[in-house]
Amino acid sequence: MKKTILSVSLMALASMSHAVTDLALDEECNFNGTWDQVSEGPVLCELPLSIVEDDTVVLAKEVADGDYEGEQIIWTLPGIVVVGNGNIQNADPSTVDNTVLQIEAGAQIAGAVDSASALIISRGAQIDAQGTANDPIIFSSLDAGYDGSGEWGGLVVAGFGESNACPSGAISGGQMGDVCTMEGVASAAYFGSGHLSAPNAMSSGTLEYVVIAEGGHVISDGNEINGLTLYAVSSTTTINNIHVQGNADDGVEFFGGNVGISNMWMACNEDDSVDWDLGYQGVLSNVNIKQNDGAGYGLELANNPDNANALPRSKGIVSNMSIDFVGSTAPAASGIPFDLKQGTDGMFTNVVIGAGYDSPVKCMRTDSAVTGGSHWSVIEYGCDATHAGPTAWNLPASNSSATGFTASTFWAAAPSCP
Repeated sequence: MKKTILSVSLMALASMSHAVTDLALDEECNFNGTWDQVSEGPVLCELPLSIVEDDTVVLAKEVADGDYEGEQIIWTLPGIVVVGNGNIQNADPSTVDNTVLQIEAGAQIAGAVDSASALIISRGAQIDAQGTANDPIIFSSLDAGYDGSGEWGGLVVAGFGESNACPSGAISGGQMGDVCTMEGVASAAYFGSGHLSAPNAMSSGTLEYVVIAEGGHVISDGNEINGLTLYAVSSTTTINNIHVQGNADDGVEFFGGNVGISNMWMACNEDDSVDWDLGYQGVLSNVNIKQNDGAGYGLELANNPDNANALPRSKGIVSNMSIDFVGSTAPAASGIPFDLKQGTDGMFTNVVIGAGYDSPVKCMRTDSAVTGGSHWSVIEYGCDATHAGPTAWNLPASNSSATGFTASTFWAAAPSCP
């Protein structure tokens, strides 16, 4: 039987308008998953494909009571698990489901190895994943160790924020023309503005001390999925201390929105570490990137592939970043630090490009840029700054006073790049 707990202390963990409820599933899984124990070890609890409760659902680190009380839980993804119902077309932010998926510090979420699985937080829903430096929340595949890649999908968060790929004309009911769909997930998974008056007002929750490892499995249409994908997510969302490891696609990609991230480690991802487009305007601070053999660009940054001058124009701000190539062979032309294209703007301050990218490696590739303003401030590099492309992107002289961001990751179990 479904239980609703109305204690003030539990309600405060999510918001004052939410109670903590359960999904009326198996007791061994705190009633929030289906028990799938096949051998000794952690309790395996499979999540349902849809979680729509309009309340807070807690994924705990351990079993609360019963025969397995105190045992570790691994929450497994049987496929694409969607939280909330904001993925439907023309979802109304005033009536959309507001489920909060709360993940306790130290909890683990896993996709089966070689699984087309992912966790999607749809528009209007929230994720409340607050780990700690000593007890992070870990997303990975369901096998031993964390040194794989492409073994499951990834974490996807969608918001009602702005994307320059969506039309701005109103349709009936005060809604925007809702045509932006997620790539590689499902043809009917929508994101972006659904309300004319406040497109960036709704929070998608909190990610704090979260690890996303071994992802990038092909989900649909031959598309891999990023470690962390942020679709039109608002700056009212909090994301700090994120480590993305060994993803077969990008480490993190922003499709519009203006959410920022502080303290981010992108390690050994097999395509780009950071990718933004469709009008992204957030702030990335304290960024550490390590690219390996065969990887893509360190940062692949665009405005809009179909309209380079679409508004709002992508203009992310990156401050305090260290980026280096740690592979055994020189990076290919598609594996240089910066790819700036399709009308993006951007500002970069206190950046150190490591010795793995020293000349003759090019510092960047450009195909277009907006002019005016200072794009670069205090950057140290040994790569080749000459390139074909707009003069607006030319680097200033290398500045040895740059410090970048060299702090070690909070994740003690982080593997080395293969």
